[in-house]
Amino acid sequence: MPETGSAVAHLCVLGRDYVAVIRIATGVPTLVVGVRAATVSTAPPVALAVLSLVTVWSVLYVRALRRGPGTTATLADALVLAALAASAPWSVPPEWLEQGRSWMLPFLSFACVGYQYYAGWRLGGAAAVLVLSGAIAGTAAALPARSSLDSLVTAGWSLIVASLGRMLWTLMLRGGRLADEAAAGAETARARQAAEARIRAAKRAHNRTLHDTAATTLLWVGTGAGKIPGGLLAAQARRDLDRLLSWEAGSTGEADLIRGLREAIGLAAVRVELRGPAALLLPQPIASALADAAHEALVNVTRHAEVGHCSVTVGGSGEGVRVVVADEGAGFDPGGIGTWRHGVRGSILERVEEVGGRAEIISLPGRGTTVSLEWRR
Repeated sequence: MPETGSAVAHLCVLGRDYVAVIRIATGVPTLVVGVRAATVSTAPPVALAVLSLVTVWSVLYVRALRRGPGTTATLADALVLAALAASAPWSVPPEWLEQGRSWMLPFLSFACVGYQYYAGWRLGGAAAVLVLSGAIAGTAAALPARSSLDSLVTAGWSLIVASLGRMLWTLMLRGGRLADEAAAGAETARARQAAEARIRAAKRAHNRTLHDTAATTLLWVGTGAGKIPGGLLAAQARRDLDRLLSWEAGSTGEADLIRGLREAIGLAAVRVELRGPAALLLPQPIASALADAAHEALVNVTRHAEVGHCSVTVGGSGEGVRVVVADEGAGFDPGGIGTWRHGVRGSILERVEEVGGRAEIISLPGRGTTVSLEWRR
């Protein structure tokens, strides 16, 4: 019976555990009542021998259930219980059967239902038919002439009970399969969403790289190349080429934030005063994000602040780091930043937020601009 999926697999384990519990719960009182009945049966030695056989086998059967019984164990159990049922003429007192009582029929009925909770329908059905056929034959042989047929009806009814058990187990397995299908669909959807998120992140990184490199440099060339020193423009072009050739290459380990800031300052067309430690090691993605965001802030100072100098202040501790780029230039209204302003939104704010940091821009027209980049461990 091939089954797949965690819900179905868990159901199968629970089914075997349930059958083991039922065998123990019904076996103990059956043994007690069977021993009492053997003392007044027609052949006490036969009755006690059969009870001993069934008890020993039931212990072995319960152990097999814990490991997952195969066809051999199930058929062996059915044969043992069929032998128990066939011993009714010697194990069950005739007067009990006359009154419609039998100590073994409830035990056999529960066993046949149990087969349905772990075995395939062919094996479970065959085992139940074998056991209950023995019960019907043994009860019929043990019944005195012209006595009540209640015991036979009970044995026959047990077949219907086993069939209902099979129907119930089939419905439970169907529910488990539906649960597994739903879980698989949800996992597929999560994987698809994760893949789409990675694609979107790659597109954002690509657009950000283009903006921070070629787009900015070309804008300089188109709007003010004559005011930009040739050496600075060449250095910026070399940086652009390196970034475009390696933008997909991820890196790990640690990097020196101060070194990255010095490289950004070296490409600025204004005088920059750097305040902070001589070196500050951070995880490489964090250091790159802060340095690149600071570089974009310096580019904005060059293009929009209308000043010749600004400052970059770095403060670091065991809990995190803070980089502040400040100028006393023209300023602007941060609330008026449109979605088209990729430099502020994508290259500064989103870049820092994507590594778990926070970026804040404080500015007023005519009162300068302060860009604060913060990351905490």
